[in-house]
Amino acid sequence: MSNHINHLLNQWAALKDKHKWVLGFIYKTEGSCYRKAGAMMLFSDAGHQLGILSGGCLESDIVKKAHRVMTDGVSRTAVYDDEDEEDIAFKLGVGCGGVVYLALVPLNASNGYLALDEVNKRLCAGLHCQWQTNVAGTKGVCIAFEQDNELPSKAVLNDEHVLSVPMQPPVHLLVIGGGYDATFMAQLANHQGWLVSLWDPRPAQARVEHFPTVNYLIDDTSAEGLSLHMAEHNIQAAVLMSHHREVDAKALKVLSGHQLTYVAMLGPLHRKQEIIDLAEIENTDFCHHFASPAGFDIGGELPEHIALSVVSQCHAVFHGKPANLMKS
Repeated sequence: MSNHINHLLNQWAALKDKHKWVLGFIYKTEGSCYRKAGAMMLFSDAGHQLGILSGGCLESDIVKKAHRVMTDGVSRTAVYDDEDEEDIAFKLGVGCGGVVYLALVPLNASNGYLALDEVNKRLCAGLHCQWQTNVAGTKGVCIAFEQDNELPSKAVLNDEHVLSVPMQPPVHLLVIGGGYDATFMAQLANHQGWLVSLWDPRPAQARVEHFPTVNYLIDDTSAEGLSLHMAEHNIQAAVLMSHHREVDAKALKVLSGHQLTYVAMLGPLHRKQEIIDLAEIENTDFCHHFASPAGFDIGGELPEHIALSVVSQCHAVFHGKPANLMKS
């Protein structure tokens, strides 16, 4: 189960009027903490616990406080100080050494669901936004952002105790190639909470039974069909791993017609130019980061190692880490 906010809100949205719900969110931290400001968790009177607010060490105490909010409908705040010997965090042996400031507030129609239903709709549509709420949990606002580079990089608490949290939709990764090694790529991307589309024009590849976690198995084998799918589903990243020159070149030609954040191509360095020439494109300026050979050099050679290196590199690019990542 992914802890991406989009997945949590999707589960909650389907049940939001069937149970009593409490939203827990971190609005400030000091020192070293497992989760930072903006982290959320959803609790229901039916026992739902969606998300995490710590490494599992604080949740038992947070659940008790959440149920009190469900009972009387009164918002609460809590402070967990790992350095204070009298604090519950210290007694629980958390060990991070920081201070967590937490709010627990009712989440229902009377406070407009704190606009989290609007946030969920935007994220499901692949759109960015900023969520704002006061610590008391009486009002929430969803602010639309059309470009992800306009979105603030982290949550901020202002002097009026209003928390602003940037919300990004899951990465949508396109996997080109439906061979055995692609199954590991699809599985690992799925575990990150990403959306995954898979395309392979060869009839013997991309078997449905081999890719149960893929969101979209693209049936149209034409370049036009692939391009249409990319535009319709807001593809942001792609990995070329068909191990077939013509298939990779055909796909790369399509990719060059879309603005992407990350593209990776398996194979040695000299293959990159061969595929570019075969695709009849002049450069890779359509992509913020073009990695070929694909992924970080982590010293592995198995399919699962390659998937780990590529997904890690893709994640780093989308989160601006490390700072020395440059377009190849």
